[in-house]
This record gives sequence, structure tokens and C-alpha cells, in this order.
Amino acid sequence: MYHSYVMGVDDSIRELTVEGFEIKNDGNNYMVAFPKEKSSVWEAFISAHLELGYWNEYLTEYGVVFLFHLEDGIKRYEVYDFNNNEVLSLCEKLCECKFESLKHMLTGNHYYREIIG
Repeated sequence: MYHSYVMGVDDSIRELTVEGFEIKNDGNNYMVAFPKEKSSVWEAFISAHLELGYWNEYLTEYGVVFLFHLEDGIKRYEVYDFNNNEVLSLCEKLCECKFESLKHMLTGNHYYREIIG
């Protein structure tokens, strides 16, 4: 299963349950799990719902896929071993903060921390 933690998306995310997605509330946010073969469904949904200047990521068996909504559209990155300075820089720029690393940033979230370990 692939995993994503989602903030800032409305309840329309629940529509994905008919596609086999597992969606649990975490306050106003969502913890989402989905099979590998549904990654294109996830990317289409989240790309349509990401506000300009925001991003979403999902954990895969090999790393993390980041989707950024930038002025020139959606930009997709596949990150292996939590190592990509361009992605780290984009995350820091968009949220106006500094992270030790991508892994440190992600494991700061309780949902990802349980999965990444």
C-alpha cells in the first residue's frame, strides 16, 4: 500500500473509497492508503485539489513521490532514500521553514513516522 497524509482538501476525498482507497480522518486532515495500481488515480485527484503554492507527497515501496502545485503547473518528483535537495528546497521555500532532511520532515508527522519507522 502507498500512503499519503492530506491537509487542506475537502470531504470530496471520500469519493475515492469506491476506488479502493482507505481514508481515515485525523482532525481536519486525512490519512490515505491506496494500492500501487491506484497511484495515477491519486495523482489526478490530488493534482486537481492542490492549491497553488502547496504540495502533497505519498510514500511508495521505493521512496516518496512529491507533487507541487507551482505557478507553471504541477511538478512531480520521485525521491529515493529521502534524498533530493531540489525537493527539500521547494518544501522549505513554500512553507517558509527549514528542515534537517526530507526524512526528518516526513517523520515529524505521526502517520508517516509509523510507516517509515
